[in-house]
Amino acid sequence: MLPSVFKTCIPREEILAGELSPELFAAKLRLVVEGKAPQVYQEPTAFFANTFATDGLKTLISEVFGRLMGEVVGSPIIRLETSFGGGKTHDEIALWHIAKNGREIPGLDRFTDNINFIPDRPIQAAAIACQDLDPVNGVYHTDTGVTTYTLWGEIAYQINGVAGYSLLKGSDEQRVSPGTVVLERIIQGQPTVIIIDEIASYLRKAKATLVGNSNLAGQVVAFLFALMDLAASCNNLVFVYTLASSTDSFGEETTEIRETISATARQERIIKPSTDIEIYNIVKQRMFSSIEANAANNASKEYLQTYKASRINLPDGCKDARYADSIEQSYPFNPELFDLLTKKIASIPNFQRTRGALRLFARVIRYLWDDTTAWIPLIHSHHIPVGIEEEITSDLTTRLERPLMRITIQADIYNKDGREAHAQLQDAEWKAAGKPPFSTWVARTIFLHSITQGISAGIRRAELNLSLLTPGLEIGFVDTALERLSEVAWYLENDPMTTLARFKEEPSINKIIAEEKAQVGITEAKDDLRSRRDAIFANRLLTLVIAPESPADVDDVSDSIALCLIDFNEATISVTTEGPPPMVEKIFNETGESGKFRTFRNRLLFLVANRQELERAIDNAREFRAIQNILNSPNRLQDLSENQQKQLKDKKGSLDLGVRVSLTNAYRHLFYPANDPVKAPKGLMHYTLPAQDSSDVKGKNNQQDVILKALKDCQKIRADDAPSYAPAYILQKVWLSGLNHWTTKALKEAFAKDLSLNIFVDAEISKLRDTIRQGLQTGNWDMKVGEKLFIKTDDGKITLPDSIEFSERMELYRRGILEPPKPREIELNAQVLSSTESVKPVRIRWKASGALTIKLYQDGNLVTGEFRPSDEHETAIAKTTTFKIVADYGNGEVEERETLAKILAYGTGTPSTPSAGEDGNGSWDDSPLFKAKPEEFDLEGTLDRVFNELGDRIQDNQVQGIQSLEISVGQVMDYRKLMTAFPMLIKLPLQIDQTATITVNEQFIRLEYQGPVKGFQSFQGAVNTLLSSPDVKADVSLKLVFEFSSPVQPNGAEISNIKQALNRNPVDRLSLTAKVTY
Repeated sequence: MLPSVFKTCIPREEILAGELSPELFAAKLRLVVEGKAPQVYQEPTAFFANTFATDGLKTLISEVFGRLMGEVVGSPIIRLETSFGGGKTHDEIALWHIAKNGREIPGLDRFTDNINFIPDRPIQAAAIACQDLDPVNGVYHTDTGVTTYTLWGEIAYQINGVAGYSLLKGSDEQRVSPGTVVLERIIQGQPTVIIIDEIASYLRKAKATLVGNSNLAGQVVAFLFALMDLAASCNNLVFVYTLASSTDSFGEETTEIRETISATARQERIIKPSTDIEIYNIVKQRMFSSIEANAANNASKEYLQTYKASRINLPDGCKDARYADSIEQSYPFNPELFDLLTKKIASIPNFQRTRGALRLFARVIRYLWDDTTAWIPLIHSHHIPVGIEEEITSDLTTRLERPLMRITIQADIYNKDGREAHAQLQDAEWKAAGKPPFSTWVARTIFLHSITQGISAGIRRAELNLSLLTPGLEIGFVDTALERLSEVAWYLENDPMTTLARFKEEPSINKIIAEEKAQVGITEAKDDLRSRRDAIFANRLLTLVIAPESPADVDDVSDSIALCLIDFNEATISVTTEGPPPMVEKIFNETGESGKFRTFRNRLLFLVANRQELERAIDNAREFRAIQNILNSPNRLQDLSENQQKQLKDKKGSLDLGVRVSLTNAYRHLFYPANDPVKAPKGLMHYTLPAQDSSDVKGKNNQQDVILKALKDCQKIRADDAPSYAPAYILQKVWLSGLNHWTTKALKEAFAKDLSLNIFVDAEISKLRDTIRQGLQTGNWDMKVGEKLFIKTDDGKITLPDSIEFSERMELYRRGILEPPKPREIELNAQVLSSTESVKPVRIRWKASGALTIKLYQDGNLVTGEFRPSDEHETAIAKTTTFKIVADYGNGEVEERETLAKILAYGTGTPSTPSAGEDGNGSWDDSPLFKAKPEEFDLEGTLDRVFNELGDRIQDNQVQGIQSLEISVGQVMDYRKLMTAFPMLIKLPLQIDQTATITVNEQFIRLEYQGPVKGFQSFQGAVNTLLSSPDVKADVSLKLVFEFSSPVQPNGAEISNIKQALNRNPVDRLSLTAKVTY
């Protein structure tokens, strides 16, 4: 890394001390002659110490004094070319000091190769700056009282005082040129040097002074001829003069003199006091007392290497060794800065060339050395403190008759009072990023190249890159800074086609927009931002809640993810470490109902605007509305050029996108639910969304994807390709301990409650269904849907539900809570009744508790009719017949049972022919060896009769136990009486099987019920009320079924209690069926 110029260069004390009076850089020949010049010019030792010995100056000294000392032939007439810094006037002063002091001046050996050329004593000299002469009023000399009126009068007076003047006093007063004889008498054969500066200016004055039939100008020309003839004819006189450029103010007179004296051209030698390379040294000699020896060489190598390595557009030649030499010679100044000041800006007449450039260099050095902490490897154009240093700013504006450029500086480059300039505002962002003030650097460079105005004003991109390129800095900042500055600057014109950038005195389209922007209020801009915001974050995967003002504005539900977009007038965030605003906390914890806390908090998201970014969005929105207003105003558009109208339309398009970008960057503070006492002590984690740029926002109408991606990055929402939840995870993290069962709806809602869980998105629903199925298959939990159970059995088998829904109907149970469903028990019996006919009556009875529908088949054919779960059917058969019932329990559960009704022949002597399915060996005798005991007793009559007959049959058949007992009635009164026994039978295993068809006036009721007695009690009161109506018509059947888990003793308490209960309100007639065991 190159060292800073502060370490390698030491400025002169007078530069750092601020002794920068105008005279210090104004080499006034007259003041030196009169002994009134500043010390740096008046005192010979100081003058030569501050003067760089250019080849031109050394040649001039050798030519003049070598001829006068007789050491060389030399030229009698010398014309000095106009040049910069240490040029003609400086060289004239050098001749004057040597003429007046000779070899007494120390250090002259730097200016001549032969010290013998220098006089060893003072010699005669006259040095006249023609701009100081006055043909009318003359030049008054206070020490002698002599007034000279002409060029020759002043020469005579300076060479030989009053005596010399007296020799041509008449010629002076009459303004008539003297002859060579008089001039010889004045010189008196002594070595003499006559110096005349800027003859052309004097010639213009002389034209206005009449002399006889002509004017003084003609006499001046005649005098010059005489003087040149005399110098050419002797070796003790040398005439040195200067002429301004033909393009300068006195160009006409300059051309006239050149044509007039062209005849003497062979006698004349033209000397250019300094070359471009020497100009560098002239300035450095005046500015610095010392420069480190190797610093310039090291800088040139490093810069050249940087130029060669750079891929940006640079001018031709900057990568050559010759340009490296220029860097070395100009060090510590960048050669581009030298060219700018000594060529481009120096072309402005009021810049005063030498005086202006040296003064500017000196002030820049003094400014930079006030703070030596910065790293400056080379002094570039962008180091000139335009706008900051008042005298420099004045030199570059007011002094150059460019006063309006001050407005440009204050608006776009630097303004110390009031509103900051655009470059200053952008530099704040550069500095915040740890970068130099790139915008100011670019603006200063462009401004300095814009001072000249006209076709030469401005700087192309390649030259701008070269001027700013610095080793160790990424030059890419130029494009970025220039582009950003062009978007806002009021006076900057940046042509993308020609790459020419320049500052103008006329305002750009940015200024027009800025004036209109001032009329757009913040309220209007915010309204525009709100409409854009609500569209950008509109409903998609998240349910948008726009600008909630209270908890009541946000529903406490579980079936959606709410994105609460907090209005920027309600709350904003300044830093990423800030916690949630109070209003966000309130919405997060409360529902808005008095005293009710929010249940479903793990589905709330809050998006809050950043305060600083919001200001930028508001500013962009105001500017966008301003452009719209201009484009919508025909009168305003008439005042704009086609190019400006096009710029407005283009800017509107880019700014429309810019408003969206700044708005999305404002709404970057996301608060999401989290169970982290350290990072989210209030249950809300603060996450700053990544900044967006135009490429992120362009073409995307909805920004919810950005939020979803952020939540996935934070693992608050699972990735799209995440597998379904493991059942073990549900048991450990989701299923609350101590909770034995819950619904599938509650399981899904748990994700909306528990802050430690992932936010549940719609895409997870199918995965959670898979998890539920997996849990059933692996035996992690069981399920109950209505009365149907889904439990994995010990043999690993399980029937899964057809579909999984998240509702109250489906319940999940921890293992061991539910018992596996018992196998469906279906009782089916076909009893062939005794008959002498070949077609025998048969009674089919069945019981299929819990079935919804029953279908009866006879030898595979469906028997028509409606059958109840417990019912019977009678028919007739002529052969052994297969009967089957199909019981449908719902949910796809179907059970079947079959039985045979056999036709047998007993003791007839004639064997019966067996039916299909019987043994077909020809014939057999079915006569029993022992009489079979009945398994079932069917009795009918009054209560006492039925129970007495039951007792007789039990005794006769030696019955050991009663398995079940059925008691039924078929009359309305008996129906109502039998129901009164229910309370006393409630402790017994009682099932009800009843049918009631009731008509009361226009009412028709049909009720069928099979099931426990408790279930029927809910209907009992209504049915009884209807049956007690006077106009009732009814067909009823009521059966009480007692099924004992194990047979009871015939004389046991159970049978006794049943009879006792029925005796309290005995029915008139009942039927009894008892199944017995032996």
